[in-house]
Amino acid sequence: MAIGWVLAITILSLAPPSDLPSISYPHLDKIVHFIFYYIFFILWYYALCGPQPFKTVKKKALFIAFAMAFTYGTVVEVLQYSMGKGRSGDVFDALANTAGIICGIFTVILWNAINKTIKRAN
Repeated sequence: MAIGWVLAITILSLAPPSDLPSISYPHLDKIVHFIFYYIFFILWYYALCGPQPFKTVKKKALFIAFAMAFTYGTVVEVLQYSMGKGRSGDVFDALANTAGIICGIFTVILWNAINKTIKRAN
């Protein structure tokens, strides 16, 4: 599922804008970037953790998923900047990507803490 998500982001990010629906709501693209990279991080985190992760695996997965999402988002913005065809790299898109990743990190940490508390209570 994580690989499919990356492919979807790649296609949507690098396709000529004329092939995509236009957005009339101001800054909606930033919200879309945020959501895409929030989901990107969470999917890769759980893909890297496996079914029964140990504490060290969770920490490594957190770092690796962050590095993957951040690097990928940066590379896509650089490609958009350099390829032309109606595309342009945008620092604010990169910031929205990063904000989504950071919120994904907080979500995972909170989710893991809640699960740990529930397991202790049982």
